[in-house]
Amino acid sequence: MHSLENTLLSYATQHLPSLPQIYTWKFNTALVRHSFEWEIGGSNWYEKTHALKRNASRNWGAAPEQRMALADYAVRVWGGVKRNAPATMQGYVQTVSQGQVPPNHKGIASWSKVAAFSNPNEHAIFDARVSFSLNVLQMIHGDEQRWWFPHLAGRNTQLNACWPRLKTLARQQHWLRIATTDVYSTYIGLLVNVSRKLNVEIGDVEMLLFSKAEDFALAFNEAYPT
Repeated sequence: MHSLENTLLSYATQHLPSLPQIYTWKFNTALVRHSFEWEIGGSNWYEKTHALKRNASRNWGAAPEQRMALADYAVRVWGGVKRNAPATMQGYVQTVSQGQVPPNHKGIASWSKVAAFSNPNEHAIFDARVSFSLNVLQMIHGDEQRWWFPHLAGRNTQLNACWPRLKTLARQQHWLRIATTDVYSTYIGLLVNVSRKLNVEIGDVEMLLFSKAEDFALAFNEAYPT
């Protein structure tokens, strides 16, 4: 994992300065004000998202009775993931409220949002775009052992078109597959080590990987054309 850490550190060092401009995941600030009575400041979506998570984290600790509403907002409204049953969401909230995360990566794109909104200092979102970026980053820039992060279902057609080839190449190159029970802890450990060296928040590294996913798809197609 040391080789991946160095690769991500080098990439983040180069590209993090542009994060406030390239991170463009939007949300309805008026809805947030109406639902939670939070005023979201910031001059761009990067700053607004940090403000949103800080408010959510404070509320998570101060008002436990609102945790289900916060989780629903983080996953279904802000994140756009609408397929979770109420009982599933209740399980995620209960687990995160106990200071834990689910034991394997099933549902990770949803429950990592709950965890990240509960405490963005210790948790970060892991979704299809982040996983894709980590894999392509290694494919293009890695020079030692490479680690396979799981293929998660996503709605981005540009990324979806790349996954089959990416999987085939990873098998041919004998990448090490991360166990389902270790995906999130491996990911968080990687972000913590990189963010500490750059004196940024772990969410900054996550947001960079998220924002660069389509650029990684273009770079992958150029390096490994069909």
